[in-house]
This record gives sequence, C-alpha cells and structure tokens, in this order.
Amino acid sequence: MSRFQLSVNVADVDAAVGFYTKLFGVEPAKHRPGYANFVVADPPMKFIVVEDEGTPGSINHLGIEHDSPEAVAAETRRVIGAGLEMELDDPHTCCYATQEKAWAQDADSLPWEIYTVVADTENFGASPRGGTPLDVMLPPVDADFVERALLDDTAIVIDAQGEGGFDNAHIPGSIDVSLDTVLEQAKTLFPRKDQPIIVACTDEGCAGSEFVGTQLVHAGYTHVNRFPGGVAEWEATGRLVARPTADPKQPAGA
Repeated sequence: MSRFQLSVNVADVDAAVGFYTKLFGVEPAKHRPGYANFVVADPPMKFIVVEDEGTPGSINHLGIEHDSPEAVAAETRRVIGAGLEMELDDPHTCCYATQEKAWAQDADSLPWEIYTVVADTENFGASPRGGTPLDVMLPPVDADFVERALLDDTAIVIDAQGEGGFDNAHIPGSIDVSLDTVLEQAKTLFPRKDQPIIVACTDEGCAGSEFVGTQLVHAGYTHVNRFPGGVAEWEATGRLVARPTADPKQPAGA
C-alpha cells in the first residue's frame, strides 16, 4: 500500500495541530517539538506540519510513502526508467523516523520523495530541507538529566569544548572528542547509532555542542541531546567540575 504525503511549513506547530485535528477528524500520529504528522485513512494521506523551516503556509515537500524498502527500490527504478533523475538517499534519521528514500524535483524545483519508514526514533534527525531548528534536531536537557545519564552505563556524555577546553575544566565522566575527527572517533567510542548521547560545551555561547551533535545526527545517530549550559551551568548548580590539579612542587603565588 502507498499513500500521498504533503508536508507544509507552519509558524506554530501546536496551533496547526489544533486546526488539522478538527479538519481531518483524527489526532496526530506524531506530535513533537516543531513537528507533527497526521495519518488520514480517507483519502489515504500523510499530512505533515513543520515549524520554522520556510514561509508559513508554503509547501515544504511532497512525497509518496511506501510500506517497504523493496517497494521504494522498485518505484525508484520505474521512475528512473521513465527518464527522470532521482537522487538516492542513504538510510538515515529524518522527521523522528529512520527512513529509506529517493528524491526527485519537478521543473520548478519542488522536492518529491519516495520513501518508507523503517523505525521510529526519538530525535528529529536531518531535515529534507536542511533547516531544522536546533532545539528540534538536538533537544536540550538540564543538569539533572546529564547527571542521570552519567549513572547510566549505556549513555555517553561528550565534551565538545575543543582543543584545551577539556583539560581546563570538564564534567567528570564526560568523554573528550576532537572537533576535527568527530565521526572517526564515534565509530570507535560509541559505534551504536541508537546509543543515548548528550553533547556539552563550555557554556551557552559555545557552539561545540551544536557542531558535534549535528554531525552525529546527520551520520544517523538517533538519540542525541544537547546540554546548552555546559560546564558553566554544571558548576553553577553546585556540581563538581574536574580541573587540573596544581603542581605540588610549584610554590603558591609563583
């Protein structure tokens, strides 16, 4: 079975959900920060609203959803055989789901996707338009959330301060990651794409957590959160921050 998909840009997802719930007579199948979708039985359609990606009221993209990767592959071959160009997309997380898909554009550059959903995820992932709000792609968490994660053997807390930052001060238990080789280190340190990950930097003005987190999401990691306040907020809440110890042989005040 397949169904038509229409994705539109809106100014306020919650307001849009209120309107379309009444219009379609069904509750949203997914309703997350900045995103919601409706599965309508008659006519068969998936209707999506996305916040802050384009002019409210405009089309984000169109698509046809299929029920299996095999159906996507067959339809992609058919379209290519009909003479249209298609861009094959590697399986990745988008719109709170892991998807397999291919893309085409009409004469006016309107994007169409042929896709299937492989699994649901907790994070938004990479937007088909590339304009996903930061707090949607990397949901923010507080110090209490980070503390619980440090007690969880399955979770990873990444220090994304960059060169010298970790040595200067860091959250105990966090892992220092070089900003130059994020994905190479990820393959070794946390190869599981569904592993809970929190990225932290120095403070709210530090962009390292956004830089590292975005790379991980685009690489297919499905459970990436961001601790915006970073080391500064961790310390401000009265928690211990790891710093280099003074050289005991160095006289005080030297």
